[in-house]
Amino acid sequence: MFDLLTNILIWIIAIPIFVILFRAIPKDWFRLFGLLIFAALVAIIFANFRFVEEPIPRIVVDFLTFPFTLVGIILLLLFFNYWLRLKDVKIKSGDKADNKGASEKIAIVSKEILIVLLIFAIATNNATSELFTCYIEQQGANAIEQSYRRPVRDLSDQELLDFRRGVFDLIVVLAEPPPYEPRLQEAIRLWNAADPQLKPYILLSGGKRISYPSTKGYPCLTAPESPPIRTKENVRDEIASRAGIPNIGLRYDPRYEGYFTNPASPSDGIPQVDLTEADQMCAALTSFPNVSVIRPFVIIEPSGITVRSSGDEINKLIKSLEKNKLLREDPRNSRRILLIASPVEATRAFLSFRSLELNASLTTASYPSDSHSNLSQQCPWPIGKQFRLKPQYFLFNAQAFVRSERAWTEIKELVFYALRFWLRPPLTDERPYYPKQPV
Repeated sequence: MFDLLTNILIWIIAIPIFVILFRAIPKDWFRLFGLLIFAALVAIIFANFRFVEEPIPRIVVDFLTFPFTLVGIILLLLFFNYWLRLKDVKIKSGDKADNKGASEKIAIVSKEILIVLLIFAIATNNATSELFTCYIEQQGANAIEQSYRRPVRDLSDQELLDFRRGVFDLIVVLAEPPPYEPRLQEAIRLWNAADPQLKPYILLSGGKRISYPSTKGYPCLTAPESPPIRTKENVRDEIASRAGIPNIGLRYDPRYEGYFTNPASPSDGIPQVDLTEADQMCAALTSFPNVSVIRPFVIIEPSGITVRSSGDEINKLIKSLEKNKLLREDPRNSRRILLIASPVEATRAFLSFRSLELNASLTTASYPSDSHSNLSQQCPWPIGKQFRLKPQYFLFNAQAFVRSERAWTEIKELVFYALRFWLRPPLTDERPYYPKQPV
């Protein structure tokens, strides 16, 4: 209660100060400040600054980019109409009064308010929001098809056989966007279905720091030591097994590289590290039933925050694994990677990985309520095959606005990635690629 009253008192003092400063600061200063913000946003968009993804800079960037969201666009249009256009409108009375200027301003405001209402109606309508989502998912389905196509002349007989059998060296699961549980479930299903002699490694990438259950700890949320029952050696074995100890540790974690490259190194003073979403995913993955033997197949990548940065870090991680003889060398760059993405972000994920020359195939996984299992049957026309009028298409709700916002956000990300030259369009020719459809 004391904290609440303190915050209220701070706002009571701060608001009059802000109003006084707003009136006292020259308007030219606001123009310069706006130019500075615009330049900063352009720099952030076109440059890959790592610090931007840290918690506090991320909040600042989200605040500055708020006007580019659907909610921000609507609120900004309303603000400009009511504040900038109507604040100086003066209507004169009398038969000979000239109100032409005021009438023109009101007419302009009326048109722009209509545009705002139209944007809001389109974003909150069930039919249009579902159509936007279906369009993005359709592009993801096209990306899946393209991801499985390979020039036949560049494939060896063994590689062609592996493609037919669905054999992969790595299964990559990205933490972004949430929720990641459906992608982990799909990874487990594929891992269980794989040949026992050809089990793939599961690479978990997620660099956002977490605060629950704590900010620091051991990878994969490994339980800390608790002498005399649980020693540092027990913790070490669950991170990276010592020499002569059965393989119960992880396959690799770059934060403890020395333990993996030298299994005989001492276990004294195991440092705790910043925990990330990759550790949360690892804990969730290893807690699934009937997967007690999966831990030695798990690789943690704790630095990638966005789709692009995850691809960069995975590239570095693979080279480090090859250098330390923890992964077979691949001079032909033919390592088979299966990337599991959400249906909405699938296109961006595949194109980003391909631009980094990662030999990635693509599949998608999400909760049934978040995507469509059959686009041709469940989506409105023209994505769907038939034109059907459903009663819910005439309704408006908040969930539809959330779907529209998500589709709009993904379109913005695709544009930003393209402007940064992080994307190349998928193959569209009909030369002899194998296979034309995903197996």
